[in-house]
Amino acid sequence: GRHRISFDEVVEVMKKTGVPNGLKALGFGIQDIEDFVAGTLPQHRVTKLSPRPVSAEDLTRLFMETMTIW
Repeated sequence: GRHRISFDEVVEVMKKTGVPNGLKALGFGIQDIEDFVAGTLPQHRVTKLSPRPVSAEDLTRLFMETMTIW
């Protein structure tokens, strides 16, 4: 059968390959989220790929949740 990759497996690969642990590890903070949202909303080539419409609130939550991954 087909193996589904778990979140823990993805994190393990990220750790082994040295992927930074989220936006915070890249030097960004909560104070940057407003700018991230403002910069993302007009990028229709990115937002149109979403399976549903994306609001500023959705993006704010997404960026908050990706400050750290694990």
